[in-house]
Amino acid sequence: MKKTLERLWYEYMFEESAAIDTEEQRMLMKQTSELSKKAYELLNDEQQDAVENYVDSLCDLEALLAKKAFIKGCEFAVSFILEAGNFKKTDIGL
Repeated sequence: MKKTLERLWYEYMFEESAAIDTEEQRMLMKQTSELSKKAYELLNDEQQDAVENYVDSLCDLEALLAKKAFIKGCEFAVSFILEAGNFKKTDIGL
C-alpha cells in the first residue's frame, strides 16, 4: 500500500500542494523573495553558497516530512474507517 500512497503523493498531491493559488501564498512568496535578495546582498560568495546549501537541505527535509505526514495520515484514515465500520483488513482484501 505504501507504493500506492507514494505514487499518489508524487503524481497528484505534490503537484497540487505546490500550486500557489491563494493571496496569502502569493504574499508570502513575494516576501520570501524580497528577504532573500536583501540577505544575499549582505553575503560574500562563499557565504551565499553556504546559505543556499542550508536552505536546500531544509527544503528537502520539509518535503520528506510532508510526504511522511501525508502517508501516515492516509494510513490512519483507512485504519479509522475500517475500525469505525467494524471491518477487518482481511474482509476487504488487505
